[in-house]
Amino acid sequence: MARVTVGSASQLTTFAASKEYIEKYEMFPKHSWSNSIASALISGCVTVFFMTPFDVVSTRFYNQGTDPGGKGLLYTNVADCFVKIFKKEGIWGFYKGWGAHLFRLGPHTVLSLVFWNQLRVTYKRLQGTLDTV
Repeated sequence: MARVTVGSASQLTTFAASKEYIEKYEMFPKHSWSNSIASALISGCVTVFFMTPFDVVSTRFYNQGTDPGGKGLLYTNVADCFVKIFKKEGIWGFYKGWGAHLFRLGPHTVLSLVFWNQLRVTYKRLQGTLDTV
């Protein structure tokens, strides 16, 4: 649950903030696909940065061996897994596999946010209220 919360929060807030910044400084024409694509790319990178530690921990926790009683051999709980990874590998231990995560989550983020934003722009254009977007 923490993974999804962190992922959604970082994805949506980064998209909104970066889109606002890009439009404020008129880097691309107003309401263009370029604004959405650039903002979504930034959002995808930030989302991967925040979500990868949770993915590493959950993967290691679920892939650990178990004793005959079903208890984990390496970690007692998720918090223990976080602590042991940090103590043994440092902060970079949480970012193993970030490249694969970026190639998986990046396109998903870009496509989802670009299509959502362009549908929103089209809806506002049909209503005649595009300037208020």
